[in-house]
Amino acid sequence: MKNKRYLSGLAGILLAGFLLCSGMTVLAAPSVKGDTELTVTKDEMVAAEYTITNDEEMESVTLRLSYDRELLTYMSASGGDNFSGSGGNGSVQLSCRPGSEEVSFSVRFQGNAGGDTAVSVTACTIVVDGMEIDALSGEPVSSEETEEEESTEEDDSRASFVIDERTFYVRRPDDIEGFEAVHLDIQGIDSRVLKHETLDLYVVRLRSDNGSYRDDFVYNPDTGNVIPFVRKKSGTDEVIFIEPEENVHVPTRYVSVNLGWGPKYEIPALKHVIIDGVDEIQDDTNRYLIYGINQDGEKAWYSYDYDKDSLQLFDDVAYQGEQNYILELEQREIGIRTDASEQTERYDRNMARRLYTILFLIILIVVLLNVLVLMYLRMRKMQMPEEADDHDDEESPASGTYVTGNLEENESDFQEPARWDGDDEEDDDLELEIIDLDEEI
Repeated sequence: MKNKRYLSGLAGILLAGFLLCSGMTVLAAPSVKGDTELTVTKDEMVAAEYTITNDEEMESVTLRLSYDRELLTYMSASGGDNFSGSGGNGSVQLSCRPGSEEVSFSVRFQGNAGGDTAVSVTACTIVVDGMEIDALSGEPVSSEETEEEESTEEDDSRASFVIDERTFYVRRPDDIEGFEAVHLDIQGIDSRVLKHETLDLYVVRLRSDNGSYRDDFVYNPDTGNVIPFVRKKSGTDEVIFIEPEENVHVPTRYVSVNLGWGPKYEIPALKHVIIDGVDEIQDDTNRYLIYGINQDGEKAWYSYDYDKDSLQLFDDVAYQGEQNYILELEQREIGIRTDASEQTERYDRNMARRLYTILFLIILIVVLLNVLVLMYLRMRKMQMPEEADDHDDEESPASGTYVTGNLEENESDFQEPARWDGDDEEDDDLELEIIDLDEEI
């Protein structure tokens, strides 16, 4: 009798279980496995591996991780088909469309300091047969955001922003500590956003057109622009990056740049430059000035070290005093260089004048010398005929001199004619003519 009751009860339980199972959808049984404890060394790379499996093919997988940003810096990630990933500021989001029952992600970090640290899986969702399932709990995701995204409302009726040539649509934001949900008119469309409890600061949730990226952004109602929502510690202050105001003071020797944040986003920042003559050369450090607001509503520039992921208030007064001193030294040096340049130019001008004067004098002297030589030669030519006439006159008396004497007498009877008043050398050259007196004429 007892056995019959036991069998009857067992049959009833089995039948009820069969009926219950036949009237409900059987859910997949996903699992997430990976590295949750890492041993890191300063300035060295460390990898973490994560595997998501399911009994049925997964249409898409989204994995979110959190890490200690003081010990780790997110570098890169990979895995799965149609992979996309972003990270920084203590969190990593990875997604892909595997179309299989298993997918693996690999994440690379750089150690900021040595020691052991934890990496937590904060969320993991998969899509199976069009149903989104929480892989950590194995239950369907039924949130207001999912219902809103699956509603018949088209994306064209939502406010949108273009970031890196991709369209992002405003979605219902997740809860953020210190913010409350409100409605705000964005691009003429009533949108649900988050407003800071004490500050005039708004945060919107944006989702890319293909669903790969879902991130929070700070929205500026005055300009209609958005920048990635970043919250960091600076001493005892909690700072949120915001878009610089239109007339904000820009420190000397800083230029505007766009600081890359994650795989697709950018944050407006300032970069220090070095003056090289007339060129402005950006320094080779990864330090930037980013405009931010603290919990008391004080807005200021903050110095951000991208490599160390550290933030500190920028002392503009001390920096400006230092720059004024440097500018004074540079102006003094410029003045010295200007004076030296003027003296050099004056010296060159004087030397050029002297050189031209010397060249002119040399040319003038050469011309005068040529004139004198030509005049002297001409005068010599004019005097040469007169000298020849004088020579003929001097020779004429000698030619008319005669020697007289008796030819029959002794030669001693011959007498030398009287000497002419001319020179002795000229008398010796005269030819003597003997005349016979007895000869009849």
